[in-house]
Amino acid sequence: MTRLILHRILLLVFILLTSLVTACGGGNDGSSGGNVPPVSFQITTSINTGKGTITSSPSGISCGTNCTEYYNSGTQVILQAVPDAGYIFDGWSGDCSGTATCIVTVNQDRSVSASFSPAPANTFQLIVSTSTGGSVSSSPAGINCDSDCTESYNSGDSITLTATPQQGYSFVGWSGACSGNSSCTITMDQIQAVIAFFSSDNLCDGLITDKNNHPMTALAKPALGVAVTDPEFGTQIRRISAAQTGAVIKPMYSTIPAWNADESYLILYHTAGSNSGHHLYDGKSYAHIRLLNIAPPDLEQVFWSTTEPDILFYIDNYYGNGNTPTLVRYHVSTDSADAVHAFNSCDRVTSGGDPMFTSWDSNVFGLLCEQGNNRFRFNYRIDTDTESSMIATSGYDAPQASATGNLFFFAGEGNADILDITNTFVRTLDIGSPADHASLGMLADGTDTFYGVDFSGGTNCGSGALVAHDMTNGNCRVIVGESNGYPYPPSGTHVSALSFQKPGWVTVSMVGYNYDGQSVLDNEIVLANTNPGGSVCRVAHHRSWGKAGGQGYWAEPHVVISPSGTRILFGSDWGGSNTVDSYVVELPNYAP
Repeated sequence: MTRLILHRILLLVFILLTSLVTACGGGNDGSSGGNVPPVSFQITTSINTGKGTITSSPSGISCGTNCTEYYNSGTQVILQAVPDAGYIFDGWSGDCSGTATCIVTVNQDRSVSASFSPAPANTFQLIVSTSTGGSVSSSPAGINCDSDCTESYNSGDSITLTATPQQGYSFVGWSGACSGNSSCTITMDQIQAVIAFFSSDNLCDGLITDKNNHPMTALAKPALGVAVTDPEFGTQIRRISAAQTGAVIKPMYSTIPAWNADESYLILYHTAGSNSGHHLYDGKSYAHIRLLNIAPPDLEQVFWSTTEPDILFYIDNYYGNGNTPTLVRYHVSTDSADAVHAFNSCDRVTSGGDPMFTSWDSNVFGLLCEQGNNRFRFNYRIDTDTESSMIATSGYDAPQASATGNLFFFAGEGNADILDITNTFVRTLDIGSPADHASLGMLADGTDTFYGVDFSGGTNCGSGALVAHDMTNGNCRVIVGESNGYPYPPSGTHVSALSFQKPGWVTVSMVGYNYDGQSVLDNEIVLANTNPGGSVCRVAHHRSWGKAGGQGYWAEPHVVISPSGTRILFGSDWGGSNTVDSYVVELPNYAP
């Protein structure tokens, strides 16, 4: 009898497992179908001899303590062997060999071991690892990583490391004993470990580039810090904030950078009570740091420096005892500010009603001066400390500085006008709806470009969710629109062209009309290379209802691209709730 009962229990378990597998259905190729979890494989690491630690990027393995981890199929994992004090790294065995970087592509279970041995007296080991796409060399010689990634140096030696990307790749930055994205000098006073990260110049690598329908399916809202796989597009969406019920934490605006120059800091806007305002986060871990002590004219009028990671700019209309409108340089690390320029002839200065960014060298600002009931458009340059002539205007728009700072976009008189640095009219762009959402950017060849959604379409350029206009000659191209096989642009479309390190890459978020993501582009985020010969890829469903949700305007995704173009930030009410949080899509070539 006992054996019969056991047999029936096993049979029941088998039937249940079979039903679960069948219910999953479909494949894992990002196409339409059910919510299929990604396939994962195990990496097992161990220490053969000596004393040391094996760590991984992406994180998960820290052997000594945690020697085994599961990763999604296709993930490239960099393993780094770091010896304890008094030891050196001798090499890999198993699925890696030698002393060069151990990069494991997770398409099956993998096993890797590291060996260490006692180090000679008065020497320390420098261990360099690289992601795919480049190499690292040292001065004095010793490191040539490609092949020779580990070297022992005398105590006190100064070693300069230089990262060189391969063709089709860019150097993103260092982690470990180096930081930033230039050459790095290390003093060998202990064991040092460094990782150099490179990314493909084609940000669409690994993403869906078709124009087929990928209907949105149910996906539970992830917990804070957790990344989930978009079931239709296969990308990783990480929730980075935890707004209280009925509150909002989201990007400032699509036209305003969220990350600083080296992506080490991130700003999100909070709406909740006494804690409302601009909050600083760690740009890599997304850990909350503090509420910033700044007072810009409006929440989206905060401008990170594109070259100095610690600096942001804003207009303080109540600066000093005289309450004189002043352009302020704010130092994030010290929570201190200094005046750049006082606008003595104005009662109030802003960046206008629908502001964009500064020039890409953080030098030129397009501004609006208010004097009593009168308003004037003008611009200011930091390098020459000069204001342009002030031109009377009837609206609340300011001229918006192009990426080079040589031109300005101005829609204050109802047209899509281009002005020069002297505030003089140059031309009008062929835009059917000049007031529609847009962002200013630049092509890889340095061409100032206006990117916008155009629901009406100009005389010579059709409608589209993304239309590019050359600001220097007025030529236009539909990037995502009916003329190249996409549907009429959905509602609630916003554009972000702020990828300073990857000029020409632009991201777009679209809400749609039914909020259900059942049609092409509805509820989608799209990424486009607008340089000649570029491609368009579909990134994710943002799952926000926008104005139709519980938070109305605050639930517009307001997508923002990172300076490197490898991450995409957006806000979402995740299905129409009254709470909005921030999420990041980490693209396949993002290097943490």
